[in-house]
Amino acid sequence: MKKNILFLISFLFISFLNSQENKEFDYELVGALVLDSKQLFSYKIEFNSSETSFIEGYSYTDLGGENETKSYIRGYYNPKSKTIQFKESDILYTKSKYLPEEFCFIKFDGVFKGETKKKSLNGDFIGIYDDKDTCATGKIKLVSTKFLEKKVKKFYKKVEKIDKIKKIDSVVKEELKPVNYLKKFSETKIGSGENVSVFVYTSKMKMEIWDYGKEDGDKITILLNNIPVLENFSVAKKRKSIILNLKKDKNIIKIITVDAGKIKTNTTKLKLYDFRREYEVVADLEEGKSASINVVKLKVKKK
Repeated sequence: MKKNILFLISFLFISFLNSQENKEFDYELVGALVLDSKQLFSYKIEFNSSETSFIEGYSYTDLGGENETKSYIRGYYNPKSKTIQFKESDILYTKSKYLPEEFCFIKFDGVFKGETKKKSLNGDFIGIYDDKDTCATGKIKLVSTKFLEKKVKKFYKKVEKIDKIKKIDSVVKEELKPVNYLKKFSETKIGSGENVSVFVYTSKMKMEIWDYGKEDGDKITILLNNIPVLENFSVAKKRKSIILNLKKDKNIIKIITVDAGKIKTNTTKLKLYDFRREYEVVADLEEGKSASINVVKLKVKKK
């Protein structure tokens, strides 16, 4: 039993570190999505609640994993009965290789204790394909990110005590600092050879590029469908804006690190603007390596 509790705390801790964003929401909760098949995935939701009890926000599945996915959530929360229901829809981005029509969207009903210090959400869910067939069932167990932040700080205090007795490597200790963890995992990252897919409704997309880390002479080349749009570009703190003309269906943006500068890896941030949404991706690449963003154009569904 004790091992299971320690595992759950560790799982929530990792999920929390991988889920931090700059945007403020009324509620942010993180934890686990537990399938009846005994599979376990990290899961996070963030949402705002209106006076009419309507909620709207985002969900994140498999944070930091190979199938990390961000979707919209919409539903209702009744603070008197503490009941909540929401449904996922419309993928914003994913690292998964599955097609949009193959995604399993969560439909949830449960109890949300949103007025307590230790905010929590527990209940059952069913997964539904776009064609309404059931693809999964299980439970969701979440707690507030603020509660987990306290756990992270307590964990680091233990690290400091251990360091006084038995010295911990300075690099490791620096990485274990809560503030560094939160910064490190604050955005969607793509490493060398990785791909992330984003879904848009526009034909012309604005893209901004700037140095996310220390300005140290990083140089990149960006290709759109194998055609250069930026060549040997020196990435700086000042944002560079370009307009991309997208094809009808799929488009591939390839980021290549020409020179990683004084630091071993290039940390270029790219922000993509659709008229309906925004996407931020950090390309954390080694020199000579590349990563790709698959831009998929969607058709507006007729009502």
